[in-house]
Amino acid sequence: MTAHHLVTGATGFVGAALVLELLRRTDADLTCVVRERPGRPARQRLDAALTAAAEAYGEQDLIPLFATRCRAVAGDVTEERCGVDTTGLPDVDEVWHAAASLDFEERHKDEILRDNLDGTRHVVALAEALGAPRFNYVSTAYVAGERTGWIPARPVPAGTTSNNAYEHSKIQAEAVVLAGGFERTRILRPSIVIGHSRTLAATSFTGMYGFVNGLSAARAEVRRHLGDMLVFRPLRIRAAADARINFIPVDRVVAAAVGVSLADGDSDVYHLANSRQPTVGESLSVLCELLAIRKPVYVTDAEEFTLIDERVDERLEFYRSYIHGSKDFDLANVNKLVGDDVLDHPLPPERLADFMGWYLDRRGLRGD
Repeated sequence: MTAHHLVTGATGFVGAALVLELLRRTDADLTCVVRERPGRPARQRLDAALTAAAEAYGEQDLIPLFATRCRAVAGDVTEERCGVDTTGLPDVDEVWHAAASLDFEERHKDEILRDNLDGTRHVVALAEALGAPRFNYVSTAYVAGERTGWIPARPVPAGTTSNNAYEHSKIQAEAVVLAGGFERTRILRPSIVIGHSRTLAATSFTGMYGFVNGLSAARAEVRRHLGDMLVFRPLRIRAAADARINFIPVDRVVAAAVGVSLADGDSDVYHLANSRQPTVGESLSVLCELLAIRKPVYVTDAEEFTLIDERVDERLEFYRSYIHGSKDFDLANVNKLVGDDVLDHPLPPERLADFMGWYLDRRGLRGD
């Protein structure tokens, strides 16, 4: 009998890649809960997102499977049981909850909690209604919050302090999933997800791309008022040059996630992070070279900031916690199930330049 999986977030960056990986490596049929938009029904949105991902990642051979193995069901995670009419839906063997708000600002806290915490409660209730024995939740490795150093693959310890509303919502949502009473619960924690390891392409531009965009926007603002000043005077940035930062290609994330499911690992928590971490200094040096500006000076406070430094500092506020202390994520339980190579993707400067350059070229933002 063919297995049946339920997926939320299939129109998103990780969710679409996950659907492609499930189509490629399993025989399961997939029901994707998709929020409808004015003039864009669920089926249309799903096909558009999956086709864009398949083309971006060089997996066009999977496109014919969308019609035969993927069902789109209109739903919204902010509604009870996601607003899904379960009549006529088959029992579900496995749920993949990847839908989430990636917003982080404190002023949007209520909306973030609605989408990420209440939304998770609603997906759990839907999974229970459909008799799903296994529940996979796509969280984030940064539920580690302010902790640095070794981060074990365990439930978040009580008293963990988060850096922003997004992390806070994910910490609480993990607790909801772990309390769900499923036969098998897996918390999947990606680090900072970047483009495909072969094609470099991405279909969403948060995380590293948001940082790249913020520094590029700052360069453009300075150019408008002060010309090429940043070619001659380096920015002062509050960051630790030797802190390590964890980028992981999207295809490695979903390969590890599906591999863990297929191996039926019995751990509760899995870090989907890169065993190779460049430093903040290496990453920013590459970006500054691509933007044709001076490499920054790293400082611990804003005492010597100019107005320009202050404006850049504001743009990078969300990334503050990611560019200070290092986090070393425990990968042992993933490596045991899928091998050491899946989450091992070296990112020397020239490779970082490939990923960042792809985005800058796509946006027409590379330096002169």
